[in-house]
Amino acid sequence: MAKVTILSTETIKPSQPTTNSFPSIPLSLLDQLAPPIYTHILFFYSTYLPEIPEKLKSSLSQSLNYFYPFAGRIREIGKGKLHVECNGEGAEFVEAQVTGATMESIRHGPVVEIFNELLPIKKSLFDFRESGPLLAVQINVLDSGGFILGVSISHFIADGASLSMFLNWWSRTASGFAENLSPPPLLPRFDCAAVFPPEEMPHITIHKRSSEDSGSNQDVAMRCFSINSKEMETLKQVGGTTTQSTRVEAVSALIWRCIKRVQAGNRLSISHCVNFRKRMAPVLSNESIGNMWINVEIPDLGIETESTGGIEQSIRRAVRGVDENFVRMKAQEMWDVREGKEQRAKGIEGIETVEWIFTSWCRMGWYDCDFGFEAPDWVACGITAMKNVCMLIDAKDGQGMEVWLWMAMEEMERIESDSEFRLFVTSSLGGSINRISEY
Repeated sequence: MAKVTILSTETIKPSQPTTNSFPSIPLSLLDQLAPPIYTHILFFYSTYLPEIPEKLKSSLSQSLNYFYPFAGRIREIGKGKLHVECNGEGAEFVEAQVTGATMESIRHGPVVEIFNELLPIKKSLFDFRESGPLLAVQINVLDSGGFILGVSISHFIADGASLSMFLNWWSRTASGFAENLSPPPLLPRFDCAAVFPPEEMPHITIHKRSSEDSGSNQDVAMRCFSINSKEMETLKQVGGTTTQSTRVEAVSALIWRCIKRVQAGNRLSISHCVNFRKRMAPVLSNESIGNMWINVEIPDLGIETESTGGIEQSIRRAVRGVDENFVRMKAQEMWDVREGKEQRAKGIEGIETVEWIFTSWCRMGWYDCDFGFEAPDWVACGITAMKNVCMLIDAKDGQGMEVWLWMAMEEMERIESDSEFRLFVTSSLGGSINRISEY
């Protein structure tokens, strides 16, 4: 049985003092609307060298010079507005030893129990009032060989793209490349609040999921499924449209069809998270750090379109329709719902509306994070306390894909038995069950 023992915990500060050097940075409207959680990610490496911890610490310290808000703390300033105080308090760095487990046993074992132990932050909810670190790292050295790097960051200050940019910067710094690249890498920008000014929050509260959204004390299964490159090419042709589907469109459509069969009798509301950085040019850029994503609802065109690429086309049209006007309208709508100024749309009377969120972490360069040693063998999402969420992550070869699902245990068992699902899924990784009441 795997056992994780904490050996040491220390604070890593920027190598150059930041106190009084940088102003506090206000959270943007979209940061305010982000889930009050930690985003967790795990990197699995097959080789461990004794010098790795110190190299990670020193390169992290250097990287925080550029990503200085990550070394700060969130404070309330004025009338309910949150700022990142860039005070250089630092990120947390934990060293741990793992005994009684191998890489393979962890990958195929009960994910929730072991993943939480491999992460520096052991909880899902982020509460700024606790003055905890915004960024934390844990290196887990296996006595059987290799190591696992766990990273936790507050969703208030970073979305998936922001986390990817930081980790790739940190990796290049550890490799000695960041300062020697020609042309030099573009610096991170903390400009989201200038584009989406924050709103006043008269009563700042950290909300857990309500029983209405998630079901009280419901068993939720978390699974990771793999689709290889060969099956991916076949899946992209399923819709039969003149324009071949992208990987994200094809896999999203597959999961949607399967979910509809599993949850027959319920009305489904499915939204896709869209990174809108390139849709706000030249105001924002790929280097803009913060929450620059928006949910776009995908219209359900009916069962008659499923075999003719209708779902894929619906996803494509909805995502391509995201522009600056849509983002601003949607953000204001979300804020009004949050503040009780507007009611969330209800389903048809007598028919439950089940809300699903689809999000993609594809093409974010996770497998480029080699830190000068080697590329990771596997990259895993460490967020456990979610429900009705589908996350897509590139396979290591960049052609296949891994599908992470969080859904009710009974529904997970049914989707695993779905004939179309089984046709394309080649393996299942890390099966486990957790209680939705965690979050």
